Amino acid sequence: MIADDPGEPEGDPASLEGDHDPPRSLAVLAEGDGWIVVAKPPGLLVHRGPLSRDAPAALQVLRDQLGQLVYPLHRLDRQASGCLAFALSAEEAGRWQTGFADAEKLYLALVRGYFRWDGVVDVTNPMKDDQGILKDARSEVWCLGRGHSPRSSLLAVRPHTGRFHQVRRHVRDLGHPILGDHNHGDTRVNRAWREERGLQRMALHCLSMRLRRDDGHELAADLPLV
Repeated sequence: MIADDPGEPEGDPASLEGDHDPPRSLAVLAEGDGWIVVAKPPGLLVHRGPLSRDAPAALQVLRDQLGQLVYPLHRLDRQASGCLAFALSAEEAGRWQTGFADAEKLYLALVRGYFRWDGVVDVTNPMKDDQGILKDARSEVWCLGRGHSPRSSLLAVRPHTGRFHQVRRHVRDLGHPILGDHNHGDTRVNRAWREERGLQRMALHCLSMRLRRDDGHELAADLPLV
């Protein structure tokens, strides 16, 4: 993995409904010379860790699907869905490293409350990295729609840096935590949405991504919600 980014059966569209059955394959959104982008469903790890050695993970699913080793290029939170990019060799993964500083990614987030701003909000709250060092962080946030019963808003978020849980923490800092976010969200509101509206996942989705390799080759993919 080369970036510090915020981390269904083939043909299934993305949705905000929670289906956490481990998939046997992942829908391919785009592929090119040495890379592939797939649709990650909610509930699936990008890769296993020390505390999740037996959990299903996108890396293993795609490796078995393609019959070869794959290398994740970024993180995508377990309970989030959306575009997930892999390199098909370790050498290829290294070629994308410099380009990730200028990666363009767009997220959709369904959040608590009525978003009170019009236009684009520039959020620049710094964040600590894994070593506790404070780092610059920047996200652009704007509202796509508002609901009144219960009060909620659909936000678009474009992160310009790749800090851990950046999208989730920046919208929380605005007073609008993502629905279903157990780490940074509102426990009472999450329970109400789960019990009354069947929201079984975190309402965060990576809608699109654009990335340029060291030779100028571009990786691009989109995964609209339906």
